[in-house]
Amino acid sequence: MSRPVDTPAPRVVLHVGAPKSGTTYLQRVLWRNRDELAGVGLTCPGSQQRAMFEAAVEVRGVAERWGMDPDGIAGTWARLCAEARAHPGTTVMSHEVLAAASAEQAATAMAELEGLEVHVVFTAREVSRQLVSEWQENVKNGSGQSFERFSRLVMKDASRSEHLFWRYQNVLGVLDRWGAGVPPERLHVVVAPVGGGDVTVLWRRFAEACGLDPDVVANPVVSQSANQTLGMTQVRLLRRVVTSLDGRLQQPDYARVVKRLFAQRVLAGQSSDRPTCPPALYDPLTELSRSWIGGVRERGYRVHGDLDELLPVAPPADARAPDAVPAEEEIALAADAIAELLLEVSHRPPPRKKAERADGAAPRPGPGVVPPAPRGRSLVRRTASRLRRLARRR
Repeated sequence: MSRPVDTPAPRVVLHVGAPKSGTTYLQRVLWRNRDELAGVGLTCPGSQQRAMFEAAVEVRGVAERWGMDPDGIAGTWARLCAEARAHPGTTVMSHEVLAAASAEQAATAMAELEGLEVHVVFTAREVSRQLVSEWQENVKNGSGQSFERFSRLVMKDASRSEHLFWRYQNVLGVLDRWGAGVPPERLHVVVAPVGGGDVTVLWRRFAEACGLDPDVVANPVVSQSANQTLGMTQVRLLRRVVTSLDGRLQQPDYARVVKRLFAQRVLAGQSSDRPTCPPALYDPLTELSRSWIGGVRERGYRVHGDLDELLPVAPPADARAPDAVPAEEEIALAADAIAELLLEVSHRPPPRKKAERADGAAPRPGPGVVPPAPRGRSLVRRTASRLRRLARRR
């Protein structure tokens, strides 16, 4: 059934990233305040927040990378777009995985929204911080790569923007791909404020891009982000663990055990200096940022916030490189992390036995049978051995 001529098309705010720019925070505000937002005609499609993640993975064609069955998520994007088409108000579709979509992938995805009033929103953050954050996120997701190597590969490709980092972070490239055929006044750049300030500033800027009164959400503060920043020593230890795992833990188990439990729960509870971008990268990143800012202004995109906040802040001349972690710091942190991990395990219910005696006790081994050693013991031995070798290098 066609829409009457005088009826405005439903409005869709397509928030495509960038990763590590406050996207998780914004998505949490949207989902935790769905009732209040529904009262002013704004919705997020899907019965659960995960649906948007699955839709973004489908668009990108990276299901296997995330431990998903491609057939199991097929049609998710089209279904969410159909919900947006049926909603008479504003629909916000938000996931940062979309940022790195190719031009062809973006065009295919946008075809499902044809005829709707689509606004594309990109949240941008100062690039030197993004470089460090993206490296850290890669480590959380299973990369043992040092920052020195990661940044060298990224900066080598800065002019061509083919490296995955630039496909996610280059504001002009992302809006070129997702904004093809969209009027420039419907392409929005939301500037993530400099860290350490009021977190709700980002919400207010994003709400403005959505055409929403930010005060509709009375308290846009959510619990600590799932994507917490780790200190230099935590990242170094995590790199060692990832290397030791050597691919033996696959998705989705890796995300559950290593990323969410060990990195974001155990290691995030420890403290060490935050990694910062080395001074040698300040000038090239500043030049790149200025070119992006100029491009945004020339193209007439709508800006929410101050573009100058995207310029890198010069680090101290004596700032430590992210990889420069003293051995004694790593050893101390490893002991604390293992202790916290053991406490975490102790709080979890023990696994149920396959067979139980009538009195409820676990079956005893037969005569002459030696019970197998707990699997965790070998891990403890390997960890202790590595710590001893690390100590001898001091």
